[in-house]
Amino acid sequence: MGLRYDASLKDRTLLLLQLQAFAACGDAEVREAVRESFGRLWQTVSDATGLDAVQVKTFMAYGMLLNTNAALATADLDADRARQATTRIHAGLFSHLTTEANQ
Repeated sequence: MGLRYDASLKDRTLLLLQLQAFAACGDAEVREAVRESFGRLWQTVSDATGLDAVQVKTFMAYGMLLNTNAALATADLDADRARQATTRIHAGLFSHLTTEANQ
């Protein structure tokens, strides 16, 4: 998942479109379409990884941070914060985050 996600971060147009879709959710029709799309994305991650809900949520949260950094072209900055914020997600990062540990 991480390798595929890394490749998707290079598609700036797709990332900006995703952020625009979230921003346009003030419109009920757009919100419904974005909800359904996000739900399919959530289910795809869940099915592909076998992660529990807390781990999927954490993966998605890290993904949104990476999306935001990609949209801002943070990697183009020569700053410690930019290097820290654009660190990639590695396999096993979420193994300690479980539903049982987060109740």
